[in-house]
Amino acid sequence: MATLRLYQSTPYPCSYLPERTAHHLISDANNLLSPKLYSSLIDAGFRRAGERIHRPNCYHCDQCISLRIPVTQFVANKSQRRLIKKNDDLITKVITKPVYQNYYPLYEQYITSRHPESETMQNVEDTFHNFLFSRWSQTFAVEFTLASINKLMCVAICDPLLQGWSAVYTFYNTEFINRSLGSYAILKQIELLQELGHAYLYLGYWVSECEKMNYKTRYKPCEGFIDEQWKPLNE
Repeated sequence: MATLRLYQSTPYPCSYLPERTAHHLISDANNLLSPKLYSSLIDAGFRRAGERIHRPNCYHCDQCISLRIPVTQFVANKSQRRLIKKNDDLITKVITKPVYQNYYPLYEQYITSRHPESETMQNVEDTFHNFLFSRWSQTFAVEFTLASINKLMCVAICDPLLQGWSAVYTFYNTEFINRSLGSYAILKQIELLQELGHAYLYLGYWVSECEKMNYKTRYKPCEGFIDEQWKPLNE
C-alpha cells in the first residue's frame, strides 16, 4: 500500500444524483497492481476503471456504497429461478483470454441503445478499450450465446480476485429485453463462483437514492462497505 499513489480528482457532475458534484480518489495510471493488492483494494471499497483504481471521496456525501454478494449464502428466489429457466437455451462460456474486438459491435449496440445521451457516446470505441481493460488485470469474459442461431447475446467483463470476482461491466443485445440478460448474467456469475468455491461477487457501487441501481440489492443476502467495514444491508 505504501507504494500506491492516490490523487483527488477534480469535481465533476455526479453520475447518480442530479445537481451534485463528485470527487474520487484515483490511482496513478502507471501503478501496475499485483493480484493480492488489487484484491485488498476491492475489499476496501475501490473499483477498477481501465488502468486506474478509484473510490468515491465526495465532500458531504457518502451515498456510494460498494456492494458484494456472499455467493455461498445466495439462494435464488422464485422470480430469479424463472429467469434462469427462461434463458436455459443460452450457452455460457468463460473466456480467459478474450479477443476484445470481437465484443465491440455488441458493446456499441448496447451503449447506443441504453445510454444515448451519455458522454460515452462521444467516442464509444475509445471508451470501450480505456474503461473495460488494463495491462495489469487478468480480465476475462463470460459469454452468453444463443445456441439455436449461434448469436452472442451478452458479455460480462470480470476481474479475478483472491476472494472471488469483480463484475466490471456487462453489456447485451437490447433487442432481447424480455430476457433480462443483465440480471441473468449476475445469476450465472454467482452460480459459477459457487461451483469454483469462491466467496464473493463484487457488483460495484450502489446508491440507495438512485432508482436505476436498485437491482443490485435483489441478490440476497448482500453486503455493503459502510464505515470502512462490510456489513449486511437491511432488507
